[in-house]
Amino acid sequence: MSDRAVSEVLSFTLVFTLIVASIALISVGGLGSLQDVRDVEQLESAERAFDVLADNVADIHQRGAPSRATEISLGESQLRTGDNVTMEVKLDGGSGGLPTTLTKDIRPVVYEGNDDRKIVYEAGAVFRTNRDGGVVVREPPLVVDEKRMLVTVVGVNRPNVQSLSGSTVLVRMNHRGSNVFYRNRSADVDSVQITMSSTPRASLWAEVYSRYGFSCTLLSQTSVECTYNPGNIDRVYVVYHDIRVNIDT
Repeated sequence: MSDRAVSEVLSFTLVFTLIVASIALISVGGLGSLQDVRDVEQLESAERAFDVLADNVADIHQRGAPSRATEISLGESQLRTGDNVTMEVKLDGGSGGLPTTLTKDIRPVVYEGNDDRKIVYEAGAVFRTNRDGGVVVREPPLVVDEKRMLVTVVGVNRPNVQSLSGSTVLVRMNHRGSNVFYRNRSADVDSVQITMSSTPRASLWAEVYSRYGFSCTLLSQTSVECTYNPGNIDRVYVVYHDIRVNIDT
């Protein structure tokens, strides 16, 4: 009788231990999975918000809006303006007083999630990046067809880096001016060279410009040079838009 009682106690203990261990395992694994799902959802939400941000900035440089504001929910993530990226547009050859070069510093707007996942608005384009690389989510406002080449330099800027986290923020963009840097016949232009430097997304910029027929060379991990021969295009335009960015809570 005592042996049976001991056996029942041991059986109960083993079953109870197994149940507790299973609950603990499911809890730990489940919490990790829930965290992963939440991170993915937050990143997808940020990507949609940056698509809206890009549309709002386009309202400024394409449709003449004086300002726009975009609301972005951060949760546990961070939003900041990054270190300046330099965009240089150089036109060479022919007549018309060439060569001539436009060089501007531009601040990217960066959403930073967990595990080094980022959504970045930079010079009119949107990128999604992680530790292993990145993808182009939205191309910059570049036009290349049989009639014209239009290089739009979206000069988002501010005097210093700004960073906020843990809340819903407003990204405000204010138009400060526009300048047609170059406008002439393509016959006056032998080549258009665009260089993006001081950017961790140099390889993604190479991918962007290659889609438009540019020949691109990575000068370093943070610099890329892309060249295009306008050929029979009727006109070449280079336009700069000065846009001030500020992040408010």
